[in-house]
Amino acid sequence: MCKKENLKIYKASFQSAIGTIYYLWVGSGRGKEDGKEVGAQVKLSYLGNRKDLFENYIEKLKENSCKKGLFSLHEKKSAETENYILDYLSGKVKNIKLDTYFLFGTDFEKKVWNTAVSIPYGKTLSYKELAEKTGFPLAWRAVGTALGHNPVMLVVPCHRIIRSDGSIGNFGGGVKVKEFLLNLEALNSQ
Repeated sequence: MCKKENLKIYKASFQSAIGTIYYLWVGSGRGKEDGKEVGAQVKLSYLGNRKDLFENYIEKLKENSCKKGLFSLHEKKSAETENYILDYLSGKVKNIKLDTYFLFGTDFEKKVWNTAVSIPYGKTLSYKELAEKTGFPLAWRAVGTALGHNPVMLVVPCHRIIRSDGSIGNFGGGVKVKEFLLNLEALNSQ
């Protein structure tokens, strides 16, 4: 028998320049300090533009709920998160600095994701360069696999990773979305 539920997870979606964006988050939406409302207390667990991957992620949560403690899933938007993402996609914000709460991921994957966050807006690295920067210079294929498991696209900017030959490579959100993001950043970083 599983433990009593202990984590509230909120799910929502919104329309953007790259289609529907689906997200999961934990937190209160807004916090209170000295009785006054303060900034968002949102931590993203999932952010992506493919409904099938979003639904698969939720199924994975359900399958693993007995192993890591139960959760409850609720529909609730985070206006702060949505506005921030929309501002990024319109070029108003150059880097997405939103907190994350990784529900899944190996230590290696998290190290790759955290290293990818350090890639500046408008810049790219090859899979090989990211492997070297992560401390695993021969693991460029494993780095690519780890990026493929990135649950928070845009926040962890895996779209900034390209092949050594300069070609675009793969992207969980689709090659056209990756091209859009790279072009957006190239245009706004001048």
